[in-house]
Amino acid sequence: MKIVSLQSVGLGAIFSDGNNEPYTITVGENLYDRRGYSLDVTVTKINYQQGDFDAYGFEIYTVHTSDGHIRVLPADKYIAEWS
Repeated sequence: MKIVSLQSVGLGAIFSDGNNEPYTITVGENLYDRRGYSLDVTVTKINYQQGDFDAYGFEIYTVHTSDGHIRVLPADKYIAEWS
C-alpha cells in the first residue's frame, strides 16, 4: 500500500479570504504553501517512517517532490490516505 495524500489536523491553510481550511498534499499534484500559492513543484511520493533515536521515538512523513527536495512532516499533525 502507498500513501496517496496527507491532510493536516489542527494546522490549516490560510487563504486570502480569511478561511482556514485543512492543508492537503496529494501525490501527482502541485505543492502549495500555507497561503494557497503554488510552489511550482509536483509531489512524487509520500513515505511514512518510524524510528527510535531517543527514548520517545518519532513518526514522520517524508514528501518527495519533483525538484529533488524531501520535506519532513510530523506524523501526529497529518492524516494519511492509503491506497
